[in-house]
Amino acid sequence: MYIITATFDSEAAFARTSELLALGDSPERLAERLGITRDLEMVKQGVENASFKKVVADIVKLKKFIELEQQIQDVKDGKSMLGFLGAGWRDKQIAKLEETRRKFGSLIEAPRWFYHQPRVQLLSAIRDYALDGSQQGDAAWIEMEREKLVFPIAAMFEAADKVFAQELVTQIEKPLKDIDPRYLLEKFEGHRSITFDFDKGVAIYYTPAPQH
Repeated sequence: MYIITATFDSEAAFARTSELLALGDSPERLAERLGITRDLEMVKQGVENASFKKVVADIVKLKKFIELEQQIQDVKDGKSMLGFLGAGWRDKQIAKLEETRRKFGSLIEAPRWFYHQPRVQLLSAIRDYALDGSQQGDAAWIEMEREKLVFPIAAMFEAADKVFAQELVTQIEKPLKDIDPRYLLEKFEGHRSITFDFDKGVAIYYTPAPQH
């Protein structure tokens, strides 16, 4: 996939993020600054405090699913402590574990619910705005494999990282003005902005692929 890298002014990014987070008491002004007045209702809902405890509960469920998957694989590979009971026991145990796995239902609903929340969409828009206002004039195209890009929240769901989930929930449940701007820039995800590397002063973001 094609992405763009550019240096960014960390102070400008931080300042713009702080300024927008402080507009939580004025959704109309916030929507106008972000250039998304058409999505005013989303902005109004996004500035309101909301509970994200469901995220931690979903991560706990995902963790159990991952552990169950490993159990199934261990039994298939003969790594179970009771493997000496023979193939008949192994087949029954696999069937039992797979039946338990089916009861988990669709795990895609956990990230889908999260990314559709108005507050999450609003914070992503604020992050993109910080990118637009702080990047320098040295943007360069690069082609990178999707697997090498870091998406902190997506990685949280994939790894069932409860510690990260608890930190994330603590931040985004705060009143908008109290959310840590640096946390938002470093640990969140944008619609276009991918990575803000404060140590290197480099931002990575989406853009339409170049035409050849």
